[in-house]
Amino acid sequence: MTSHKPIIICIVGESGVGKTYIANILERDYDIPMIESRTTRPRRTPDEGGHTFVTDEEYDTYKHEDMIAHTVFGVHRYCCLLKDVQPGMNTYVIDEDGLRYLREHFSDTFHIFAVRIFTPDYIRKKKVGQERMDRDKGRFLMGPSEFDYFIDNNQDKCTEHKITKLYLRVSQKFNQ
Repeated sequence: MTSHKPIIICIVGESGVGKTYIANILERDYDIPMIESRTTRPRRTPDEGGHTFVTDEEYDTYKHEDMIAHTVFGVHRYCCLLKDVQPGMNTYVIDEDGLRYLREHFSDTFHIFAVRIFTPDYIRKKKVGQERMDRDKGRFLMGPSEFDYFIDNNQDKCTEHKITKLYLRVSQKFNQ
């Protein structure tokens, strides 16, 4: 029997590990939409995706009870709203606090599948710089038992194969 609860594949990891990259491949290859966080932070680049950029005033109009995840990082706020989740499978790039909140408050509403992404530090440093790497220190403390799947993203040809295996694992777990 197929469940009709939406599935949220929560992708967790430090800056520069490839979270959005993995979500984009799942969208491209398997038509799994990525839930874009609404955030008050400015764009890093003019063409940056993965977020819906909003003003503080717009963010203030969101009702707390409509948020399925929210966090503050530095002085910027991030959230996702119930209406952002599509039927079927979704991906969501989320931090550990957001994952805990989602599980605590919405496990009856959604199937939640947590994926932890790792990338060697030398790759991360090239992508995001030492400052953003330092900012992440001490923020990722959840243990392996709190995740359903792991991807070591070496940014090689094997990564897409690992993403295919992730898709198959989620599909099998939730009979999709």
